[in-house]
Amino acid sequence: MKNLISLDSLTDIVSNSVGILIIFAVINLIHDDNKTYQLEIPLEHATDLSPAFFISKNDRVLALDTDTLFANAALQATSGGATNKRLFNLEYSGLLGQIDDEKGISFFARDTSEWPEFAELEKRNSDLRKKLDKLDPKKQFAYFFVYDNTEDGSSSGSGFEAFRKAREYLKRHSIKTGWQPVNSDSPANICDKSFSRRCVYLPSYLGTGNINSGNTNTTDNGEKR
Repeated sequence: MKNLISLDSLTDIVSNSVGILIIFAVINLIHDDNKTYQLEIPLEHATDLSPAFFISKNDRVLALDTDTLFANAALQATSGGATNKRLFNLEYSGLLGQIDDEKGISFFARDTSEWPEFAELEKRNSDLRKKLDKLDPKKQFAYFFVYDNTEDGSSSGSGFEAFRKAREYLKRHSIKTGWQPVNSDSPANICDKSFSRRCVYLPSYLGTGNINSGNTNTTDNGEKR
């Protein structure tokens, strides 16, 4: 009887075997059809250029006129409509606003139906293309707040896809871009960097990493090969 395998030992053997099978399955999945899976990594760098702000959500991109937005927010603040971090209507393409001492003005993108679709970049006289074309590469760069989710009503992809299309267009016109992911819990916000470190907006190059090799491959300017 002493030579018989105990129930605990048998359980350990079965558990280890299942674990090994799972590891092999993951390895086979990663190397399936010799595909390369790339991760996008924003590499920010200092600049003297000023940011022009955009929000991309669903398949749409909205340019932010900060003068208008801050003026509308100021009206709400003086009338008491923005006290105690209350959400208020910014009267700007369906955006809701919120004023915070540290975050400045936060923007909640609920209704995007009035926003231009990124497909309008293919149209020479589209409003979206005109707004991007106004950027001066010697003075400005484009900064995007990106919702990486697709909601009902979006037929052409997520906010990240819309951002990538806009970034490709801007790159052809020598305009630098920067971006950060946002969502309903961590919305886009614009504030003065003298109040918070979170108010620094920088352009970024794009590094890529291959998860099946562990190497990072970039071109000389940091863009994806």
